[in-house]
Amino acid sequence: MSAFNLEQEKVLESWTQRYPASIMGLVEALRQVQQWHRCVTDEDEEYLAGLFAVPRSRIHEVATFFQSFTRKPTGRHRIGICRGLSCSLAGSKEMCSCLEKKLGIKEGETTADGRFSLETMECLGACDQAPALLINDELKGAATEELVAKLVEELK
Repeated sequence: MSAFNLEQEKVLESWTQRYPASIMGLVEALRQVQQWHRCVTDEDEEYLAGLFAVPRSRIHEVATFFQSFTRKPTGRHRIGICRGLSCSLAGSKEMCSCLEKKLGIKEGETTADGRFSLETMECLGACDQAPALLINDELKGAATEELVAKLVEELK
């Protein structure tokens, strides 16, 4: 039995046909799986390997290379704070602590209601907005206590 319904299978299959080489749609298919399941499981990797006609190890390599994809379920709202050099110097540790207090969880955890996950991330490429804050793959700018409080309240 598939981990996906028929509609989802059609969406995933469309990614195999969108580019000159089917494998070029893999990252987008993985993004879709991450959104639906809030993680990429072994079963998901197996399905995608068959769909893209590549060994499962190839799917696993891509799924574990990018920080966008997780092996365990995340909250509906993934909150990431950059820990790159510029962001560290601009106070990402302090902002991570602020987020931990606001959410009532530690970095790497998900709230009991499954609403929020908090993670530190490698360089987000937004050094000019340090410490960079990412929510659900959308860059929100420089994290401040005020911005964190506002965004968390809006997402509740």
